[in-house]
Amino acid sequence: MLHLLKPDKTCILMLDNHIIYESKENSVKPFVKYIYYNGQPNKKTILIDKVIGVAIANVVLYCKLTTVYAKIISKPALNLLKENQVHVYFETLVDHILRRDKTDICPMEKKMLTATSCEEGFQFLKQIVIDHQPIHLEQ
Repeated sequence: MLHLLKPDKTCILMLDNHIIYESKENSVKPFVKYIYYNGQPNKKTILIDKVIGVAIANVVLYCKLTTVYAKIISKPALNLLKENQVHVYFETLVDHILRRDKTDICPMEKKMLTATSCEEGFQFLKQIVIDHQPIHLEQ
């Protein structure tokens, strides 16, 4: 399934072996935008994503998806998904998703670790992506 990300896709949603959505945008934007504009996908939808951290893992749980594929996944995301019986396939496991400049853990990863539910986590991400309220300005 990960071969579908080549050459430049970052996020794909598949249902019944058909691509229902694909994006070239980075970070959590594609998946959050899909849900905001189209509603939650069918539970049988498969997420294929370039990078899955705790933020995307929470969105997967929010949508009640049962299968994900990742090129890169963080250990906290993998643990969260496995604890919730999500089938996870990946190429590379990392300790954490890092900022683009690799100086620290991704701010969204940190923020999502404070979420008390996947619903609250999705609302955090909606604020960032849809309402344009960047969390890196909060401290």
